[in-house]
Amino acid sequence: MPTDSASQPNLAVTDRRDAARRMLAAGDPVRAAELLDGVADADPTGECLVLLGDACFLAGRYDRAGHAWQAALALAPVDPTLADKLERVAAVVATDAGGIDPQMRIFAERFTADYVLGGPHPGEVGHPGFPVPHDPDLIDRLIAKVEAGAGAALGAVGRAVFSRLVHHAGAHGVDDGVWTNWDSTAADLPAALRPPLQILKLAYMRESLFANNLIRPYPDGSKTGFWDTADGPPTWARHWRTADGSWNDLRKDADGRYDPMVGAAWTRFFRNVGDDRGLEATRPRPRPATDPVSVRELSRALLAPTGPRQEVPFLNLWAAAWIQFMVHDWVSHGTPDHDHVDRLPLAADDPLRRYGVTTLDLPTSRPDPTRRDVDGDRPPTTLNEVTHWWDGSQLYGSDPETQRAVRRGTDGKLRLTDDGLLPIDPATGLEQTGFVRNWWLGLATMHTVFAREHNAICDHLRDRHDDWDDERLFQTARLINAAVMAKIHTVEWTPAILANRTLHDAMHANWYGLLTSWFGGEHPHTVEPIAIASHELGGIVGGPQGTFARYGLSEEFTAVYRLHSLLPDAFQLLQVDGPPLAIPLLRTRGTAVAGLLRTHGLDAIAASMGVQHPGALVNNNVPAVLLDLTIPGRPVMDLGALDLYRDRERGVPPYNQLRAELGLPRVPSFAALTPDEATVARLRATYGVDADGRDRIDDMDLLIGTLCEAHRPYGFGFGETLFQVFILNASWRLLGDRFYTSDYRPEIYTPEGLAWVDAATMKSVLLRNLPMLEATGLGNVRNAFEPWDEGTLDPARHPTRAFDKALADDPWSGERARG
Repeated sequence: MPTDSASQPNLAVTDRRDAARRMLAAGDPVRAAELLDGVADADPTGECLVLLGDACFLAGRYDRAGHAWQAALALAPVDPTLADKLERVAAVVATDAGGIDPQMRIFAERFTADYVLGGPHPGEVGHPGFPVPHDPDLIDRLIAKVEAGAGAALGAVGRAVFSRLVHHAGAHGVDDGVWTNWDSTAADLPAALRPPLQILKLAYMRESLFANNLIRPYPDGSKTGFWDTADGPPTWARHWRTADGSWNDLRKDADGRYDPMVGAAWTRFFRNVGDDRGLEATRPRPRPATDPVSVRELSRALLAPTGPRQEVPFLNLWAAAWIQFMVHDWVSHGTPDHDHVDRLPLAADDPLRRYGVTTLDLPTSRPDPTRRDVDGDRPPTTLNEVTHWWDGSQLYGSDPETQRAVRRGTDGKLRLTDDGLLPIDPATGLEQTGFVRNWWLGLATMHTVFAREHNAICDHLRDRHDDWDDERLFQTARLINAAVMAKIHTVEWTPAILANRTLHDAMHANWYGLLTSWFGGEHPHTVEPIAIASHELGGIVGGPQGTFARYGLSEEFTAVYRLHSLLPDAFQLLQVDGPPLAIPLLRTRGTAVAGLLRTHGLDAIAASMGVQHPGALVNNNVPAVLLDLTIPGRPVMDLGALDLYRDRERGVPPYNQLRAELGLPRVPSFAALTPDEATVARLRATYGVDADGRDRIDDMDLLIGTLCEAHRPYGFGFGETLFQVFILNASWRLLGDRFYTSDYRPEIYTPEGLAWVDAATMKSVLLRNLPMLEATGLGNVRNAFEPWDEGTLDPARHPTRAFDKALADDPWSGERARG
């Protein structure tokens, strides 16, 4: 029977629509878009326009997708998700979030066997003529000898006594059967005696981890990066950091050979678990997308919010931006292999299906191009794109070319615009700095502040050394700026997110040493006149370099810093009049950053970050927008599912296995992990139970376990399992670095450089570079990572003030009120 063409779409259009659906389901959006282009407008129902928009979106044609969806919205509301999809694509277009990875070109050039096996790429530095140290007179030599001898003697005695105390404390056990007991130990003793005993237990745990959990990924007898040379370092590299992190470790082996690539960019990640060859415990899952549970199912059940987001009341957004800033200095696996994807089928009710997809396509990590026959049957290894050192590489780059690009070329300074912002790279539309992946407003603000800090250090050095050239100013300022960052992280950020008195004292002891930390007054010095040769009593910084196996950050270290829950749903920009302006998180990234900084100003953005809280590191608290995200090369991605996939793919053990490898008891059940019945129910629904009705907790992924772990030491923003890996690496990355140990001295940093680091706090850095912030709540607080509150400070929002000896007499009054 004939039909009215006005009431029914043309059959050719219908056929094309059905074929386009099949093509989308098969993962071919380009052909689907070609099939619908030119005919979608002929479908009065709007279904073809919706499909065309889906196809163009999945093909990366974001402008065309927006036009198609907008046209469909003008017709009958055939798709209730169209408004959300339109906002999504508008945000992608505004931020260029779906564009090419801004550092893809450099990555592609570097990620080859020829380059990464080619040895050091330190950069070319003209030798500035380092001054020969003056020959001290007899009195000075005698004094130096006496001081060195006294430091060595005090260190030897201190190490012996401290070691006995540590092992005595550890001999009584460091757990209660499941959880560690360092935080509750000696609860019956006077409050003043508890922290020392708790620190001894922490020290015992650290020693145990050092003894058993530093596993080098190269075969015995092979140098780092398989680079074996008898040549020594460039003369200048004995004084300054190289661009690529090479020549930090200057020790020779028994045959008199150097290992110049220790900690350098493009060398392998270490492991914190496994036997002496790093074998079975680090083998990847055969089917990481689905074994033992679909990563997308886990993300929906245990990462996605189930209600209002939980926030951390004692932190601000600077704390969230800070850790991303630090992670970009430490670790990067680079760009994944978008040509090889793991196609994970989506459940029938999965909301990602609204784009017409039936699978979540997870790009795989690129295989290590340095694998050799001598590696044998070792598990797969991965390379760190950036240096393993705490050297500010996120600002300065990890290769000579990037370092040259960010430098001004005069007075040692970094490039900034006339209004003090980072310049825009015309090739990408992003700010030009050492590392720009995952770029968003909070990260850009952090980079800008510390680029300004570098330039302020240059001015300080030039005022005292007017004969120094650009190279010497830059390299010395870089050393000082990196040390400022390391100090802030150690003694401010860490005690802020782990607001526990014992942890506060332990982190200060890591930097200063127990004696200086406890008796050094309000403004202790890192390098004391008599250097006590004991990491515990005299501090790691300025002490002897660690003697453990060659250094490198670990795969497990990367895994425990998956802290996306800290990010907000929207950036709350303070307004002079009225409530804050909520800028969706998806609108604060990529190329939109420059416009936001120009429109609203760095001061307003910095002040806003000071009062907004980050999300809590708990289950079901990852921002929803990160679970349905567009990233370079992937129009549709679930970042939570990708995090889980990466851990499985790279051989990071499940939660309970990691605990066992670290010497911790296994958690016996989901109910022992958390008392929250709803969370236990979700865990059982996803991971299941065995034939005897016991929880399959041994299948639980590390990320899920650490977020669900409800047993946390007092004041901790995350749990003890993550903390174990943190204990190990917090000390390791200082101990392994010559520039924080044996070369943290005036001859390298200059006396004024060491004094700059001693005086620096996050608050002083912010006020030096953004003086307008003095009029905000920053001027009223002690720790800049706590909320910038005015007036009397609430101890629940400012817990670290109770640990500050200088404020012990009046801990909760405002800083400004104290004058």
